[in-house]
Amino acid sequence: MNHHLFDLVENTSRNIFLTGKAGTGKTTFLNNFVKKTRKKHIVVAPTGIAAINAGGVTIHSMFGFPLRTFIPTLDRIDGNLAMNIPDLMQHFKYRKDKLKLLREVEIIIIDEVSMLRADVMDMMDFSLRHIRRNQQKFGGVQMLFIGDLYQLPPVVRDENEYIMKKYYQSPFFFDAFALKETNLLTIELTEVFRQTDEDFLDILNEIRDGHLSKKHYEKLHERYLPDFEPKEEAYVYLSSHNRIADNINIKKLNELGGKSHFYKASIVGDFKDNQFPNDDVLELKVGAQIMFIRNDASQEKKYFNGKLAEVVDLDEDEIWVRIDGDHEDYKLKKEVWEQKKYSLDPEKNIKEEVLGSFEQYPIRLAWAVTIHKSQGLTFDRLMIDAGKSFASGQVYVALSRCRTLEGIVLKSKITEEVIFSDKRVAQFQDSTNANDQIEEILQSEKYDYSIRKVLRYLDVSWMKNALESWNEISKQSKFVNQQNAFQLYFALKTSVENLTEIYQKFEKVIWQKTKKFIQNQENWEEIETKAEGAVNFFFGKVNDEVFKPFKEFYAETKGVKGMKQYNDDTRILLDDVEEYLNDLKNVYLLEKPLFNKENDEKISSKVAKIPTQNITLQLFEQGKSIGEIAKERGVLVQTIFGHLAKFVVNGSLEIERLVAKEYIKDFENFYQTQFIENPEKYESLNELKRTLPHMEYHELRVLRDYFTEHKK
Repeated sequence: MNHHLFDLVENTSRNIFLTGKAGTGKTTFLNNFVKKTRKKHIVVAPTGIAAINAGGVTIHSMFGFPLRTFIPTLDRIDGNLAMNIPDLMQHFKYRKDKLKLLREVEIIIIDEVSMLRADVMDMMDFSLRHIRRNQQKFGGVQMLFIGDLYQLPPVVRDENEYIMKKYYQSPFFFDAFALKETNLLTIELTEVFRQTDEDFLDILNEIRDGHLSKKHYEKLHERYLPDFEPKEEAYVYLSSHNRIADNINIKKLNELGGKSHFYKASIVGDFKDNQFPNDDVLELKVGAQIMFIRNDASQEKKYFNGKLAEVVDLDEDEIWVRIDGDHEDYKLKKEVWEQKKYSLDPEKNIKEEVLGSFEQYPIRLAWAVTIHKSQGLTFDRLMIDAGKSFASGQVYVALSRCRTLEGIVLKSKITEEVIFSDKRVAQFQDSTNANDQIEEILQSEKYDYSIRKVLRYLDVSWMKNALESWNEISKQSKFVNQQNAFQLYFALKTSVENLTEIYQKFEKVIWQKTKKFIQNQENWEEIETKAEGAVNFFFGKVNDEVFKPFKEFYAETKGVKGMKQYNDDTRILLDDVEEYLNDLKNVYLLEKPLFNKENDEKISSKVAKIPTQNITLQLFEQGKSIGEIAKERGVLVQTIFGHLAKFVVNGSLEIERLVAKEYIKDFENFYQTQFIENPEKYESLNELKRTLPHMEYHELRVLRDYFTEHKK
């Protein structure tokens, strides 16, 4: 299924909820998808720890949401209880880089979605529609939700529960208003890799569904051993509350006696306290029972997340442990967790940027652990105190952490009252389940989706409106050469109109061929060939007829005084065309790349800064006087004269255009009769001025430099 599931996410625009029992490989799919997908993606999660474990960021940090309940209404809301739509909109003042990122993203992956409240889901919807200027749900972004709704539910504080119930049918993400009109698919992974015992799996499935049969109830309670105390084999005590787990760990550590050793985490950069994946200071003693909180990434694969071990030796710099089931001691290595953010690189690909790191040994005391902290872990032996479970799904999470029923010891009886599930979850999943439809949906949608994606990249029609807007800006600019701007506009407009017409014809042809293909009247290879030809045609035409001439124009106006705003507006359009061309390089039709690498060339809107004297020369060649140029550029006449003098000296500008003919004749006579006999005497402009007082200093300078260079 996983191959088909990947294709479903990759080759359709469907919003998908990926679920499955504990141990079915949801996290594995997430990691593999992120590695393989060509879609621009980000990974987010409801909590800091979940985000770090998923290799992503929290929803609140990504979108800048306040930690308040949201009610999707324009009605006034008691600010002490929640915020409404106008309150939320005030938080949409995103930085430019965040705006660009969220406008580029194609799919957002939300891990541990069972803990995501419906109101946060709606906040994401409002934010994305606002940012992307797109009123489709989530601004047209595809959503992939990953989690198990039968595990830990969203947390709603008592003071918020009343107002949430007035607007939402449940706190679960699927009851968000944003999802009411979307054709959400639920795909459930069914193969359990953690447990293999059929009887145990049956018990877990019944508890997950909230109905435990008498037979399985009796089977489960064979493991009720209230007086059990572990002797040789290591067990983890699983409790429902932090306080119970912490007290057990502290008590057991103190009972060991001996010297405590403390190991402080190395924290670099920005890493928030509430997102620490482990204690910043670990207190350990020889004999301490610990568990690993990460999988061994090395080739040795000595441990996994939840694997138990015993500390056998300690000093200031080293920790040696005996891993459960091994006979050799193992030297621990520190691990690094990273606090990340997403950003765009110059090619507008989404990249991960490390804000900070947390380096610590990947272990924690493990005589006891809470059910919440055990989510995602796997144990061989557990003592479970689930008799006081306070949330739907906690009993299931606790029991499903263990590989076998024989590895479980129940310290309290599991009563019928604590075996329950939220019926709304079952109704939602049953009504949206699409396990049997994956191939059918793929066959009916993937070709349509892929063609639409190609057409979206090829469409040039947007350029016409963009050019019209730019032309209006040109007309209003006092400094731009109106004739040059209009000539460029007319040429670009003509090209864009021709290309739009060609695009429309291609669109019609490609849809006809796709329809014939679906009816088995056309080969897909023919469609690929047409699409490939179109991508390379439009790349060449837009590059040669639009991008290059527009860039040349921009290069001439860039840096000219008084034209900053105009150039900024020009650059926006130029950047958009650059993005269009670079996107064409990465267009696929299903698995086939369409851009011919032989046509590749670097597309960049960056232009070299034009030397200030070159700008002066351009204006001078346009017929403007030195005085006019000086006024336009906001500098002294002497400065402009100095700019032009450089071109006179190097021979690219006739000296007669800069200095009066009679002055040139006067200086030539002086040069032949006096200057060449003693040039050192006239290195000072003051001396020249005394000899030729009717000329200005700047005129004397250019005449001296010109004759020195050209009359040798």
